[in-house]
Amino acid sequence: MRNIPVDTSALAFTVAGEPEPKIVDRATGEVKRDAEGRELYTIPLLPKPNDDRRNPVIVVTFPSETFPKIPEGVQVVPVGLAAFYWQMNGRSGLGFRAETIRLAHAKAA
Repeated sequence: MRNIPVDTSALAFTVAGEPEPKIVDRATGEVKRDAEGRELYTIPLLPKPNDDRRNPVIVVTFPSETFPKIPEGVQVVPVGLAAFYWQMNGRSGLGFRAETIRLAHAKAA
């Protein structure tokens, strides 16, 4: 699967919902892990500007050592954001992953 880097320099991202663990098995509640053993989480982000009014929110997967406490409504920076195409069980789509999600800092005037 090929990752396509996303240029975020002209975008701002607002958290559109709470982070959630990426579940492998709903029966056991097992959380999916990356190659380094870190748990994977998803977070809905609203990129601006965004010209796709039908589906403005993207869901980004990212690893974290602990459960991320990122409140809804704050601005964040998805570090190392990449897009990828996936296909499974007759379904397909575009997914997003990041190396980490960092809170954006207000710039001094």
